[in-house]
Amino acid sequence: MKKLGKVLGIGALLLGCSGVMNAQNVSDEGGKKDGFFKRAFRDMKESAKLQRQIDKANYQATKLETKAFYEEQKRLSKPSARTAAMKEEQLKELEAANQRVEEAKAKVEAAKGK
Repeated sequence: MKKLGKVLGIGALLLGCSGVMNAQNVSDEGGKKDGFFKRAFRDMKESAKLQRQIDKANYQATKLETKAFYEEQKRLSKPSARTAAMKEEQLKELEAANQRVEEAKAKVEAAKGK
């Protein structure tokens, strides 16, 4: 019985928890446990289904991200939107430059005060 526990423990490490759970399943045929290949193919089938769902979700995400990027670029290609974005960026740069000037003036005053 100890060997069976070790085998199941090693199986859990190699196949993941689902392999151990499937190893404990009993088939309808007179209480016999499922064979190795039956469990292996069942695990592969479940894994393939899950991977297909993951692939479909990744495809949808990529598709929607591409569409969002296209729509954003389409919106920014209008002259009025481009001008507004450029003006906003320039105002941010001006504000940052003015803040640096104020900090520099404060440093100069602090140095003269000593």
